[in-house]
Amino acid sequence: MKIARSEYTDAILEFLIKSGQASKYAIAKGTAIPYPTVLRNLPKMVNAHVVHKIGEGKRGAEIYAATPKGTIIAYFHGRVRTSELFMALPAIMKHVTLSLDDLPAVKDPFGFIIEELLFKLSQLEDLKLEEAVSILGAILIWRHDEWYHEIGKENLKRLLSWDENYQVLRMLVAGAINTLDKMNEQTDGLSEHANAFLAEMGEYAGR
Repeated sequence: MKIARSEYTDAILEFLIKSGQASKYAIAKGTAIPYPTVLRNLPKMVNAHVVHKIGEGKRGAEIYAATPKGTIIAYFHGRVRTSELFMALPAIMKHVTLSLDDLPAVKDPFGFIIEELLFKLSQLEDLKLEEAVSILGAILIWRHDEWYHEIGKENLKRLLSWDENYQVLRMLVAGAINTLDKMNEQTDGLSEHANAFLAEMGEYAGR
């Protein structure tokens, strides 16, 4: 199910990404969005897979968090910086069950980048979970210099001192490395085919 881009949706996603998780009341308070508006928007956002319910807090309050898809949408809508994205990813990915083998960017990077990525980025609301995670991993590598310098070594050390945070971020970065390795393999294969075709062209041209 698609939801129209709105300031309410973007504000809720931004708040959840930066706070990690929150109840409906906390979302309303943190975003300054009227509580009834939050109540109307959250079910639509859940159906669109941009947020999900992850449990219950005090007095049975429902707790919500952003999904990888919602995180990608907020990022490309300019609501979060790459450094904020990196710091938020452990809390976001904690509720996601996915292996590296499930990521399309790892299985067929050239196919994903050339055939699918531009279309996927133009249709963010239609992203599948594994596609969103693939793009998140790519952003970490692509924007490495930006977020690394903004976060700083000390903040990075504090973040990675928690084993759960380390495992989540390692999985994403390892996925990006696997993608690059697979791309190298595919590049070598394409280069061999291209050289063979060049020789064949010369033969047909009598040169």
